Amino acid sequence: MFEEAKNIFKVASIYIATIVGAGFASGREIVQFFTSYYRGGFYGILLTGVLFAFIGYTVLNKVYLERIQNYEEFLFPTVGWVLGWVMEIIVTLFMASVFCIMVSGVASIIADKINISFYYAILLVAFICMIFFLIGVKGIVSLSTIVTPILIIGILTIGIYIILSRDASVFNISGGFKSMTHNWVLSSFLYTSYNSIISVVVMCSLLPYLKTKKIATLGGILGGAILSIIAIVLNYVLYIFYPYVMSTEFPVIGVVDMCSRIMGSIYRIVLLLAMFICAITAGYGFIERVRGKIKLNKKILIPIICCLTMPLSSVGFSSLVANIYPVFGYAGMFMVFVILIHGFKLIKN
Repeated sequence: MFEEAKNIFKVASIYIATIVGAGFASGREIVQFFTSYYRGGFYGILLTGVLFAFIGYTVLNKVYLERIQNYEEFLFPTVGWVLGWVMEIIVTLFMASVFCIMVSGVASIIADKINISFYYAILLVAFICMIFFLIGVKGIVSLSTIVTPILIIGILTIGIYIILSRDASVFNISGGFKSMTHNWVLSSFLYTSYNSIISVVVMCSLLPYLKTKKIATLGGILGGAILSIIAIVLNYVLYIFYPYVMSTEFPVIGVVDMCSRIMGSIYRIVLLLAMFICAITAGYGFIERVRGKIKLNKKILIPIICCLTMPLSSVGFSSLVANIYPVFGYAGMFMVFVILIHGFKLIKN
């Protein structure tokens, strides 16, 4: 029983870690896809939580029942060869993009905190990532299992602290909401779509941890539920301080700094952990996909990729999030609907 519960938590942790990255924990994604839709943002988060739980349940159950060992074994039988290759290209490009975005986010905070050049910070972060890539998937799974509980506790603690200690006068800031559009349903699907691109790839590698159907089912559902709870807390914090949060690179840090400098420093550590684990997950996935195509030695390929991604990382965190994520949200929408259809078939059977 203990071993089963441990594996459920491990699977849920890895699932959460693929989504709770820099954009999520910093509040940048939450603002763009939810907070800007006023009360509709809260409904959107609930819809997204249900979608994440259902996608996790569907993919992990297919992995368990069909003994799937990698993404290709899941993808091509699900959508066919032509669309499968299109999705392959989308997944590979998105992993590279997310790796660059996360490296940029980590570098931005490090550069600001220790007062070094942003470009030197990118070089430092890329070097640390390279070390983890050379360690391999076991090190990444161990890192996810350790870091994810810290992220969950840290985000929830900071969020609840701000909500409980807020000054009621800040509600005067939120008058700008009335002019926003309320297409929160599409926004929720876009958010779910681009996040599912990487999370599905990672879930397809979790067969060794899926000892029973219960682990597959509860691991996916628990992951989606926890993600929804964290997002609701963050959205409420950002909702209170809107539209101030729209002008900051890292909205949650900006809000926390207004309340307490000490808590702001603590949250920077939480955010760095969130960004770093997401960078490692996306970067490792990208390297594995490239390695499978060009058959180059891993010890040669990893340094080359880390060097090539640095120029894009230098563009800037918020600009990358705002421009790249929505594009991949539309590109990955088809895959989300296919997974949902398969999920309903699993329930009927």
